[in-house]
Amino acid sequence: MMKNIKTIFKKEFDRVIKDKRLIFTIMLLPGLMLFLIYSFIGTAIDNSQTKTPYTLAIVNPVTTFTPIYTAGETNYILNVISVTELDIDAYKTKIDNEEWDLLLYFDSNILSYDGTGEKPVVWIYSNQNNITSSTVYSRFVVYLSQFQSTLSYDLYGDTTFFALQFDGTTIDPNRVTGIMFSSILPMLVIMFLFSGAMSIGPESIAGEKERNTISTLLITPVKRSEIAIGKILSLSILSLLSAVSSFIGILLSLPKLLNIQGASYNIYSFGDYMMILALLFSTVFVIVGAISIISAFARSVKEASTSILPLYILTVLVGVTSLFNSSISENPLMYVLPIYNTVQTMSAILTFNPKMVLYLVITICSNLVYLGLFVYFLQKMFQNEKIMFSK
Repeated sequence: MMKNIKTIFKKEFDRVIKDKRLIFTIMLLPGLMLFLIYSFIGTAIDNSQTKTPYTLAIVNPVTTFTPIYTAGETNYILNVISVTELDIDAYKTKIDNEEWDLLLYFDSNILSYDGTGEKPVVWIYSNQNNITSSTVYSRFVVYLSQFQSTLSYDLYGDTTFFALQFDGTTIDPNRVTGIMFSSILPMLVIMFLFSGAMSIGPESIAGEKERNTISTLLITPVKRSEIAIGKILSLSILSLLSAVSSFIGILLSLPKLLNIQGASYNIYSFGDYMMILALLFSTVFVIVGAISIISAFARSVKEASTSILPLYILTVLVGVTSLFNSSISENPLMYVLPIYNTVQTMSAILTFNPKMVLYLVITICSNLVYLGLFVYFLQKMFQNEKIMFSK
């Protein structure tokens, strides 16, 4: 039995592994593209936040206001100049033309106000049609509010009714980083697991039906179950190689994409990565098994790819749940549901959930059960001439 499975496995594996273009496309390109794309996006976001200088013109600048916005603008480059009242119209025009970001006007008597008579005015001019101007405006409204509180305290003393005290659980930086990783990694990994399997799965069965080579394979003295196991096993390993490439690309680029200062995957141990690898391997069995069943029903590669697409969309939607739900389900039955169990288990591993080993065992066992069912149904389909030789 093992000899026949090995023969089928080698046939399917060699079909891909001996094609240099397929090796590059399936195993190297996904990780490389993900690393380049996400690193570029992360760099672009970082540059947009820290490298673009924001311009601010102030009429009658107040020295006591400067420390307030300086402390809040440590992550940004801020170009501040002092202008006179005669320059107001010119800078308003610059802001309208998106050449300047913000203009502040302080009444000259703002620091000499004694609490009686007409209150001094702080006037802000911005361009809300411009994202940069609008962003700077929003931040300086906060700084001016802080400045106003400071002046009010200096004038009237302590006017607060109660004092706020802040306390809470000690922050675990590893867990915080893990939560951020777990919000996006499961979704991306599921997507690339499926896309890797979808790129080679239809060709293995539907492609042979389309070329009429499936009949030659089925008349050989090899059990249909051995053919099914050999095909699923070879496709699973090839898909896993593609997914691992994508996973490595994500690992290398995600800290830059999420802009997590000092983020490192060193927070995870070798055992954590082995659990993730085992999880991916068991999951790819489920995905490849489902794709193989659909491909066996199809009459051509094109028909198989079209039929697989709704399943791919559904899988992506399940993967997206990690973005909107940071809590890990404690219901063991949730780890029996295909694909969703992978999303939950990976999130548990990435966030150091104390029950992650239990969830991993349940997920792998349930995925192996699904694999057995897929192999059983696939061999039954191989025995059905109406399905295998349909035109």
